[in-house]
Amino acid sequence: MFKSLKTTLLFSHTGIILLTNILLGIIFYFFMMDSITAMKQEQLQFTAEHIAAHIQSELQHKSKTFQSIADGPEVMHYLTNYRELAVYSYLEQFKDTFPSASLINEKGDEEIRITAGQLSEDLRDFGTNPFLQRSLSHPNKVTIFQKESALFSQQPSFLFSIAKYHYFGDKFATLLVATVPYEKILENLRDIYIASSTYMILADQRGNTITVHHRSSGEALSINKNSDTFASLFQETPAHGYTYKRKTVKGLDSMLALATIPALDWKLLIVMPYDEFVKETRKARNTFLFLLGAFCFIAGGIAYFLAEGITTPLANLTQAARLISQGKLKEIGNIQSKDEIGKLVSSFNTMSKNLKQTTVSRDYFNTIISSMLESLIVINNRGIIETVNSSTCSMLGYSHSELIGQRLTKIIKKDARSEECPFKGNGEDEFIRDCELIYTTKDGRDIPVLLSASPMASDSSENLGMVCLAINISKRKQAERALRDSEAKLQRISITDDLTLLLNRRGFMTMARKQLQVAKRSGKNIYLMYADVDNLKWVNDNLGHQAGDQVIQETASLLRHTFRDSDIIGRLGGDEFAVLLVAPSREDNILDRLEENLWIINKNKDRPFELSMSTGIVRFRHETPSSLEELMNQADTLMYECKNRKKRD
Repeated sequence: MFKSLKTTLLFSHTGIILLTNILLGIIFYFFMMDSITAMKQEQLQFTAEHIAAHIQSELQHKSKTFQSIADGPEVMHYLTNYRELAVYSYLEQFKDTFPSASLINEKGDEEIRITAGQLSEDLRDFGTNPFLQRSLSHPNKVTIFQKESALFSQQPSFLFSIAKYHYFGDKFATLLVATVPYEKILENLRDIYIASSTYMILADQRGNTITVHHRSSGEALSINKNSDTFASLFQETPAHGYTYKRKTVKGLDSMLALATIPALDWKLLIVMPYDEFVKETRKARNTFLFLLGAFCFIAGGIAYFLAEGITTPLANLTQAARLISQGKLKEIGNIQSKDEIGKLVSSFNTMSKNLKQTTVSRDYFNTIISSMLESLIVINNRGIIETVNSSTCSMLGYSHSELIGQRLTKIIKKDARSEECPFKGNGEDEFIRDCELIYTTKDGRDIPVLLSASPMASDSSENLGMVCLAINISKRKQAERALRDSEAKLQRISITDDLTLLLNRRGFMTMARKQLQVAKRSGKNIYLMYADVDNLKWVNDNLGHQAGDQVIQETASLLRHTFRDSDIIGRLGGDEFAVLLVAPSREDNILDRLEENLWIINKNKDRPFELSMSTGIVRFRHETPSSLEELMNQADTLMYECKNRKKRD
């Protein structure tokens, strides 16, 4: 297509690079966009889960408070002595938490009602109301109602009730009920920041909607009774899981995350302006396009300089060879490059100098070729070997006669590298530079080489074959393998305890964190045990540090024998050990197995002390996940409690 090899190389290299970059860029662009969108959706999902967990936590806290109020002696004194003022004074203390509270007898008659700290004379009869029977069916337990709260409060509220029975016997005493407005449960949701202009909407069983903005917006928490404003949106809320919709809300294009809070049968809607949702996506897209353009520009410049560096020496070499064929001996200018092309030009200049001083003959030319340290092979346009130098024969173990007339593919091993290398070895007009291949020796050994090849052409531009120059890079490969092995060994040493050959603190923390992440995704049970060797100081002081080291080693062996290979065991330092158990049996089985193995060791040892350990074990709870450091602190506290119990006993 092009008369100039330089132009061909420039356009081919640039075209290949640009085409590859564009294809990879398109793939990466869509992958990046999908990843960012998925990340934002995961952020909305996490926020929804956090909101549900927060509401559940607030209700549990209020339930415990209500339970403690019901267990107060003033309530029972009222039941036995009818001290109305005393119970009023007692319940009035909690008006900020429970604005409305009532005492109802077993017939359903409301005996006392306190609203906003004041006694109310408007008492009602709930004898036929199903709410009474549902409350009585859970004696001495707090029950939370939603729809029934309208019986006691005009505000959207949660209704807490507890049927109290006498301390002795199962005789009904009274029904204590109280209401908590939604604002007191949901106010702290305003501290959850998702993004600017993002807010959340909740819908209860009665059709009330609660709109929650972040405090920084300046908008208060608002409650709309029986509002149909968002009814069409809430109809699309799934019964389980999450769904994402792009809708227009209040005249603004928005991204919605819809979910259900199963424990309350509430609907949750998180509204994020679409511009905010795609803000990071657009920023990433602009950055990507800028980098792609810059890379293409740099790639074009590199392709130009590569083409220049390849074609200039070849053009000079071709011109000099043509002059030599005409009997005009000429050297090529010095080339600073130390690659195969530079070496070939240097050898060519040496040959030209020698040809000026002596008679040109094939024997002399063969002497020059034989003196080269690199492997030199010349093939014809059919890929048949015509010339090899002594370095090639020494490297491969063949004689000249065994290689002449054979195809070059005879000594090239077919593997992944040979598939990636564009060199075909069939004498076609191609230029190869620094391509890694494997030469196969006569006795079957593999020798890695760095191959460069250039075509040979006649005066009429007829393809005569190729000159292939290869450098043995076995020592370089050995050095690379030795470096990798050394790095792997240093890595093992950095996470291993010298005395016990268990993981040290760094190794344990690294492996445990990874296992904890896997457990969070898979839902497997995880236990963390913290162990401390008892009386190690006494052993060191009375029997010497060598005996103390032996105790540490015995403890490490005990832990290896007790726990499975899948469990992570580490020595944290001194006399402290930790074990992360993956999907174990029950906690008591773990400790029983450890105590049994301790008993066997002490039974078979005749020494003035017994090997003893204080342990603390905690379970990772998926419903309230903790970090590794938090689990270790909890287990450490339990371990010290165990140690203190031993001291007291």
